[in-house]
Amino acid sequence: MIWWVLIVFFGGFFLGRFVKTDWIGKYKVILVLTMLLLFSLGLEIGSNDELFGKIDTILLYGLLIAFAGSLGSFIFGFLFEKTFGNTKPKSDEKR
Repeated sequence: MIWWVLIVFFGGFFLGRFVKTDWIGKYKVILVLTMLLLFSLGLEIGSNDELFGKIDTILLYGLLIAFAGSLGSFIFGFLFEKTFGNTKPKSDEKR
């Protein structure tokens, strides 16, 4: 299954490099296809009893990963800004 996903992705990637794609934005094709993909994903999860039984664990781990990623990004950005952010001398700031 993953091979089909990769083949379709790279097929679209290479097709997009060589074909004019102005019509995609005009007809909102991406939005419609994304909604169709989300609907089919929800349909698949809803029909899978084993996966539906573990939805609380999946939700907890998903929230934990999202929170940890956001916190790590904030801490890294804060430390990066403190370390490399202000390169001007303090006497030139008020001018």
